[in-house]
Amino acid sequence: MEKKMAKKEPSIKTKRLMIQPMSNEEIRDLIQKSDSEELRQAYSEMLSGCEENPEQRIWYAPWKMILKRENVYIGDLGFKGPQKNNAVEIGYGILKEYEGQGFTTEAVKALTEWAFANEDIYFVEAETAPDNIASQRVLQKNGFTADGEGAEGPRFVRERGETAWMSIYTCFGISIGCAVGTSMDNMAMGMTLGIGIGMCLGAALDASQKKKRKEIREKRQADKKQG
Repeated sequence: MEKKMAKKEPSIKTKRLMIQPMSNEEIRDLIQKSDSEELRQAYSEMLSGCEENPEQRIWYAPWKMILKRENVYIGDLGFKGPQKNNAVEIGYGILKEYEGQGFTTEAVKALTEWAFANEDIYFVEAETAPDNIASQRVLQKNGFTADGEGAEGPRFVRERGETAWMSIYTCFGISIGCAVGTSMDNMAMGMTLGIGIGMCLGAALDASQKKKRKEIREKRQADKKQG
């Protein structure tokens, strides 16, 4: 009987960092080593999320930030659960001796881009303490904008950029046009057909994306008013 293969968890590389979800054992070790009761409580909740939702544990686990060159742990960041209403919330923290060197900004950028690579995620949110200016600057540097107040303080949000399907499919159409034109021995006709098809497909996808994004924005605003 074949053993079920464990699902490989993601690993993100940046210029200076390796960012990976922690194993349950690593989280337990982090809980034991932490001097802060608040952090122990937070990591314990993350561990419970991982254990109760093994198929979605990457949305609960802290992701360790490791300096690639030195192979040293410098902090962690992660999500506060799977996407809800097409949005995920992130949190982050770094060891004091590594503050002010741009590592958190680099890590948040990488994790935010990783989140947006997931089809259903259109918004990444974060919350900071009112007096944590450094944390707010990390978000602002990564394109997050103010989005009201949360339980802990100011909230910030970044929306996923739009995909330019028209441009993509026009280029695709040119490629098709070259191939068709060559086979027909009529490049002008082939290019006209190819570009026309590409533009039609691109326009249809652009319209569909804009409609979906509008619906998501409206639902998000309605939920904020209710909440």
